[in-house]
Amino acid sequence: MHQPSLLSTACTFKIVPKFLPISFCQWSSRHSCCVISRVAQLESKQQHNMMNDEDDGDTVIADDLSVDGNNNNTNEITSAEAAERRYAKQRYRCWMRMLIISTFVCSVLIASVKYFAPGRLYTEGDTNPTYDIFGGDKNGMDGRENERRLEETLDYLVTKEVSDIVTLLPNNTLSPQYMAAKWISTIDKRRINIPKADGTTPKEEYPFLQRYSLAVLFLSTGGLHWIFNLNFLSGTHECAWFSVFQTADLPPNQGYAMGAWCDQNPGPLSERDRDDNLWEAAIVTDIHFLPNNNATGTLPSELRHLRYLKRLMIYEQNFSGEIPSAYGELRNLQVIDLEANRLEGQIPSSFQFLNNLLLLNLRRNRLKGVSAEAINQMDKLVAVALDSNLFEGKLPEFNLPNLLGLTFSDNAFTGEIPNSMAGLSSLQLLGLDNNELSGTLDVLQNMTHLTHVYLDNNNWNHEINDNFFVGHENITHLDISNCSIRGFVPGHFFDFPNLEILDLSRNLLGGELPEPAIASAQNTTNLQYLSLHSNNITGQIPQGISKLKSLKHLDLSVNKMFGFINEELGELRDLEYLFLGNNDLFPGQFPEWIRNLTNLEELSLKNNNLSGEIPQWIGELTHLELLDLGENNLNGTLPDSMGNLTKLWILILNSNNLRGSIPSSFRQLKELETLLIDDNNFKGNANPVCEGRGFDRMTHFVSDCSSNSSTFATAAPGSIGGWEDPILPVSAEIECECCTLCCFDADTTCNDDEWMGHDKGAWQSGYERVYWDFEENGIVSELTDKIDTLAQSWGLVP
Repeated sequence: MHQPSLLSTACTFKIVPKFLPISFCQWSSRHSCCVISRVAQLESKQQHNMMNDEDDGDTVIADDLSVDGNNNNTNEITSAEAAERRYAKQRYRCWMRMLIISTFVCSVLIASVKYFAPGRLYTEGDTNPTYDIFGGDKNGMDGRENERRLEETLDYLVTKEVSDIVTLLPNNTLSPQYMAAKWISTIDKRRINIPKADGTTPKEEYPFLQRYSLAVLFLSTGGLHWIFNLNFLSGTHECAWFSVFQTADLPPNQGYAMGAWCDQNPGPLSERDRDDNLWEAAIVTDIHFLPNNNATGTLPSELRHLRYLKRLMIYEQNFSGEIPSAYGELRNLQVIDLEANRLEGQIPSSFQFLNNLLLLNLRRNRLKGVSAEAINQMDKLVAVALDSNLFEGKLPEFNLPNLLGLTFSDNAFTGEIPNSMAGLSSLQLLGLDNNELSGTLDVLQNMTHLTHVYLDNNNWNHEINDNFFVGHENITHLDISNCSIRGFVPGHFFDFPNLEILDLSRNLLGGELPEPAIASAQNTTNLQYLSLHSNNITGQIPQGISKLKSLKHLDLSVNKMFGFINEELGELRDLEYLFLGNNDLFPGQFPEWIRNLTNLEELSLKNNNLSGEIPQWIGELTHLELLDLGENNLNGTLPDSMGNLTKLWILILNSNNLRGSIPSSFRQLKELETLLIDDNNFKGNANPVCEGRGFDRMTHFVSDCSSNSSTFATAAPGSIGGWEDPILPVSAEIECECCTLCCFDADTTCNDDEWMGHDKGAWQSGYERVYWDFEENGIVSELTDKIDTLAQSWGLVP
């Protein structure tokens, strides 16, 4: 039985009333009578001799109107009277049918209301009849017997204080507790014994409490509207209240069990429980809800009665309210995972009694308060995830010697890292990113067990040098981006054998990159992600960087680097992301060595003094999703081979000297979201780029499709269009009806944004890009394919 950490799934389940006939009714266009097929058959049997069909009726009347040989009428009934009688009889039949049908339809409507009412309880995949808590006699039992069972159930629940008495009052029959009580006493097919309010042993009591508590959980969380009901409230034992879902990462005959299930060994029992042989009973130890299953409502306090529960995993739902403090009674709990709900308030102080808890995951909620004193009592904790909540103030001071992972990311914490954190000697993962923290990072210097450190997007007052993180040989991820840190890139970082992610971007780092250290690293490093953009780094790109064979992501853009790049950089065949823009690195032709990087998905050489033509071989880089060659001195025409780049989402060519027309092969670029070709010398019609896209228009399509003639005609002499110097009228260079913005060359303010689409990597997404953010111009589009791939790697596939 497998337990996923995250998943994303959605489905629709259609419920069909089982008691309705397949052929509901037939409509007669002549008489507007609705005839139920079954009722019509019964009526036909009862009136066989008098109403076979319309033709038979006419024959009977014709006999009454027989004519003698002298052509005289021998009957006293005239033809008109006979016709009137016949018409009256037909009306009588129709009205009788309408009366019967009306009665039947009313019965169906009443049954349907009860069937779909909030009280209706259904089972998924169960061939037995469906039961309704509003019904009378259930399971063949006399109504008085059910009333007695319900009375005993309510008496027990109130006397033992199993639920709040208010939820069990007769005037609160739609409360989850009352509905669960009625279900277990009158509807449940198992008809389990109802414990007595006095003198009941745990062996007799616990099976009832377990079944009742899970029924309350189902009803409190909108179980009647779940997409999959996971076999809750079925006639089976609670240990079978789960469904198995197959995933792409498991063999066809395996899957993840979602719902409630039991463990063979319920764990240590008290003496009283041991005397009653409680371990022989089937005990639920796991509750693992299917994520995104349309579960809503609040968490019920009745779960406190499941005292042998080990794992409570109800994440990716839509629960609100506070976490019940009664959950502090679940002394056997090892895992609490309530991630991605709308839970509010504070973490209950009663959690201090959860001495067996190993994992506490409350991330992505709306919690505001945490008691360090309560958390510190749970000395077995190995992981605490409190990121993406509404916590503020100073960081809590934890004293948990066994803690391996601690995340406070995406909150509003302020102040410095407390000195007590140095006592977390076993800590391996630390997430403090996206807060308002300040001060130095000296506390972390001696925490040499750290492997994953995320400190980005804070206000650290720290300078890194050759002494920073010396001895942290286990570092795998180190992200200190956008923190205003000073200093330079330490050479010993490239000696860390396990380092995979190094992000020091958007800081105030200067100096040159450590050539000797990078060159000596050779193949001993696992570095895959190196992001140093938006700093003040100078000098040339070290030749030894080509030795970092595992690199997939290299971003050195927006620095002060200069000079030619050694063509050995083309040996980094695994590169998928290469950003070198806004430097002074390419005085000359388009670099030939880029042709070898056939795995590239994103390439930015923006503003680097590139000249010459775009090579024809650019069409060989068929994995490209972003190509940015803007703000250079490129000339010539666009190669037809660019039409082979069918995965392109972003194509930036603005502010060059390109000429000619837009190649017809651009019709093949159906995925384009952003196309910038303004401030060039293109001519002709750009509309073919938009052909065949239907309503899927580009988010940004900018070209020189504007004319200043109207401005020239209306502007005052000597101040055309608001400029101080007069400008001659200019006609549009490009015809484009689908462009989102039209410019003309003389307007230097049109589309003058930087359009730097850096990947702002985040550990939460595995440093995979999930959207393009161009800052001033906003998010262009989410990469839905990559999001789906990440979701599949995290959890279930519907």
